[in-house]
Amino acid sequence: MIAALALLILLVRCDNNAGSLIKKSGLPIVIVLGFDGADPKLVQQWIDDLPNIRKLQQDGLFQPLGTTNPPESPVAWASFATGMNPGKHNIFDFLKRDPKTYFPDIGLVEIHKSKWLWGTVPISKPRLINQRKGATFWKLLDQAGVSADVLRMPLTFPPEQLSHGRLLSGLGVPDVRGTWGTYFYYATDLTQWDIGDTEFGGKMVRLELKDDGSASTEIEGPQDPRRTDYKRVSIPMKLQLNTTKNSVRIEVQGQTQEIQERQWSDWFNFQFSAGPFVRIHGSSRFFVLETYPELRLYLSPISLDPKSPPTPISSPAGYSAELVGRLGMYKSLGWIHETWGLNEERIDEDVFLQDLFRNMDMLEKMLLSEIREGRSNFYAAVFTATDSASHMFYRLMDPLHPRYEPELAAKFGDAVKRIYQRMDSILGNIQRAAGQDAILIVVSDHGFHTWRKEFNTNTWLVRSGFMLLQGMESDPNTKKLDNLFSGGSFFPNVDWSRTQAYALGLGQIYINMKGREGKGIVTREEYPSLVRKIAQKIVQYRDPDSGDLVLENAYLKHDIYHGPYAENAGDIQISFRSGYRTSWQTSLGAVPENILVANLKKWSGDHCASDESDTQGILLINRKVVPGKYRIIDIAPTVLKLFNVPIPADIDGQAIAVTSR
Repeated sequence: MIAALALLILLVRCDNNAGSLIKKSGLPIVIVLGFDGADPKLVQQWIDDLPNIRKLQQDGLFQPLGTTNPPESPVAWASFATGMNPGKHNIFDFLKRDPKTYFPDIGLVEIHKSKWLWGTVPISKPRLINQRKGATFWKLLDQAGVSADVLRMPLTFPPEQLSHGRLLSGLGVPDVRGTWGTYFYYATDLTQWDIGDTEFGGKMVRLELKDDGSASTEIEGPQDPRRTDYKRVSIPMKLQLNTTKNSVRIEVQGQTQEIQERQWSDWFNFQFSAGPFVRIHGSSRFFVLETYPELRLYLSPISLDPKSPPTPISSPAGYSAELVGRLGMYKSLGWIHETWGLNEERIDEDVFLQDLFRNMDMLEKMLLSEIREGRSNFYAAVFTATDSASHMFYRLMDPLHPRYEPELAAKFGDAVKRIYQRMDSILGNIQRAAGQDAILIVVSDHGFHTWRKEFNTNTWLVRSGFMLLQGMESDPNTKKLDNLFSGGSFFPNVDWSRTQAYALGLGQIYINMKGREGKGIVTREEYPSLVRKIAQKIVQYRDPDSGDLVLENAYLKHDIYHGPYAENAGDIQISFRSGYRTSWQTSLGAVPENILVANLKKWSGDHCASDESDTQGILLINRKVVPGKYRIIDIAPTVLKLFNVPIPADIDGQAIAVTSR
């Protein structure tokens, strides 16, 4: 879904001067570990098997951490970084919409394309603008002369420049195609109807084997920045099947590897040429799914090559390559785990977990390396495996989920617990490396719920009379109108001249405002009563199968956000009870026939449109803390206070009173 939205990035490399790292004596050593999506209920449930967390609970603090509304990763991590509510930092969802066209776009980075002379020579660099507003607390530390190492922090692309520290960008870094992560699936048994782009961001390529077991194909890379027709640059690939060894030899741009069935390749480096002046470097790995009776290959999304990224992914710019030199190759992609491949069932659970644990290991190596080097006073890293595993494996912890499978549950039902145990071991390793005097703060941005049914918000708006389709008469529920609905199209058949509201994203409803939307009809005078009417009515919707209420709440934006960017939020933010979430179709403007449908995808756990009241994150600190209810916006002022750096007046959070040992 999100992976299919292209970020048009041109890819011109630029250099930055490295800042000097100066660890200051007399200042504390503070480490913040983020584990995206770690749920306090699951931590408590498995506490006996999490010895490092259990010790922290005994010696320091462990409690739920209040999240944001919505409890969605980019929103919550932006509040973590700035200490501000979304109305001040401007991140409300993964997606945003253009009110003039109603079209969805990535909500994290704004892209301004470069200019070309004669379609050949680049005469200006692209401008990449982080949509998160407000100063991050590590930037404030840097300005105060405190050195900081920040690894894979969400919403740090493009990377902000640090004078006294180092930063490696996380969530927000695209692949070479300019998407969240387009995987490739090559197979001999794909039909003509299978090939092409998939719903969730895959590229299906049919292989034609010759009699000698060889095949020639291509790897389709980034859009050609010189063109306006969105044509992509491709590179050739040759394959040679060896049925005796159950292996396939892969040759790309002079690199050759022979890979056994059910094995990952080593890294391949790719170079895509866009004319004589631009080279776009990427890196990835293959997994050989099967060699007989069909040949099937999986190619992980192609990361920007950290050795030579086409646009900086770190500060200083050479830091990403320095990490490769010290520790080896790694994925630079912000959405680092293979969720899309598993969700579309092109890889299996075992392949997914192999890659996931490898990614966790590499980030741990990076952080341990920096701590042992000891050049900084502040360290931070965000691990996202706890989130990705929960999205993909919740179905195997929930016997009532439509995709619960007893045989798979017997094998992978403990997958999420295994990730939590790995989280626990990382926590212990970091503590030992840093020493007992270091202050350790462990947080997650939100918790998790099972997701059994999808709610089609636009369909509810149609059935409730707030959105009308072309040809629709006065009764929005008449069966004769069923052929007007469409599950895969962008706002199909919508009659904007009679539509009062529409939904986009993972929980937002927008009013079709006159003067704001391209075809708006609702006046400012009508707005207050209309948003209240929709909010009051939608929370009354009940699951027709069980009679249960589906939604927890419907918030008006001015009741939950304040600040200069509050107007950019959805007019209504809806939140769901456990078991329900906005559908993928709603997020991109589709209007399917039914309001509520079973979630038949392997993406079976979620939080994005849950209610903040029951989707809290975790907070652990290896010090005694003054009792209180703390929120994710409190972390930024807490770290600033620990270093005696002034807390800006526009920060909404309050510093946590951390006591000495």
